[in-house]
Amino acid sequence: MLYVLVAIHWYGCLYFALSSRLGLGSDPWVCPNASRPGFARPLRQYLHSFYFSTLVLATVGDTPEPRRREEFLFATAGFLLAVLGFATVTGSVASLIANAGAADAAFYPDPEPVRRYLRARGAGGRLARRVASWHHHLRAQGKLPGELGVLRHLPRGLRGEVAASVHLPALRRVGLFRSWEPGVLRQLVLRLRPQVFGPGEFVCRRGDVGREM
Repeated sequence: MLYVLVAIHWYGCLYFALSSRLGLGSDPWVCPNASRPGFARPLRQYLHSFYFSTLVLATVGDTPEPRRREEFLFATAGFLLAVLGFATVTGSVASLIANAGAADAAFYPDPEPVRRYLRARGAGGRLARRVASWHHHLRAQGKLPGELGVLRHLPRGLRGEVAASVHLPALRRVGLFRSWEPGVLRQLVLRLRPQVFGPGEFVCRRGDVGREM
């Protein structure tokens, strides 16, 4: 926003300088001179120039028609700068959105293949909503089901440090592990296999055979 205000300010200053060169008040396009009521103060002339600059750079187009060659060139240059600025901003926003989507796609699974599979098998409805809820839960809670794949290229020692920095605080909140040595916990972290459960899902049921901790 600051850059926009600065651009409008400088374009307004150039407009006033051109108006002074062509003659203030010499035609409807240039800035009025001090003889016009209300334009005796420099602040009023600056506000008029700032307003004119805003109209041009915002491509509103509600400006007096240029009469002279210099006025045509100046107005055309302003419109071209405005179009270039809008194109740059639009491209930057589109790039940010695309990069954000690419980052999500790199870490989170795409729910569309599962949805298409369910529709093809006629198993939509409640089951499809549970699948969508699980994917939404992943993003909302920052869970990475493919964490091991992300870290697999790191050396074992560095992978252990990264995993420890992420998971050790959670392990220390478990009473069973509070008295364990940090080195043992680091080795345990390397053997963890993340499993993400959605809201309302059962982690285990009474009577299940325990094969995991």
